[in-house]
Amino acid sequence: MLNPPSPLLPPGVIGPADADAPELALPLLSNRVTCGFPSPAEDFYGENDTLDLNRHCILNPVSTFFMRADTGISMINFGIYPDDTLIVDRSITPQHGHIVIAIWDSGFTCKQLQRRGRRFELHSGHPDYPPILVPPDMELEIWGVVTWNFRQLLGRRR
Repeated sequence: MLNPPSPLLPPGVIGPADADAPELALPLLSNRVTCGFPSPAEDFYGENDTLDLNRHCILNPVSTFFMRADTGISMINFGIYPDDTLIVDRSITPQHGHIVIAIWDSGFTCKQLQRRGRRFELHSGHPDYPPILVPPDMELEIWGVVTWNFRQLLGRRR
């Protein structure tokens, strides 16, 4: 059975989303990135084509938190790598297939939630890590649902 989230913040939480963050609309290119040769005749963006990451990535600011993935590799097949920044929304009802932050064995873990009949399972994204099988009579607490994942490609900023 799924319980409502605990008010405790897990280690690794960077902080909550800022509900009063000012808009930061950056240019949004209208073309998708190709692996071939782009046409030099196309316009890349129009004057009003912008993207505000706060509006795009954060649906519920008061229940959204930023977390840093640890150094483990158990979620790499789901696209989550060590040191990635995760956006976690605590207002979303967890569903089968969601990537979640769960409380398990007195700690917090990032796994894919799977439902098998009356039983829940927490799946890693790596074949070396077997699923966590939650007995039907045991309560499972889901702290939040991972909605976005950011990875820095140029190394750490100073």
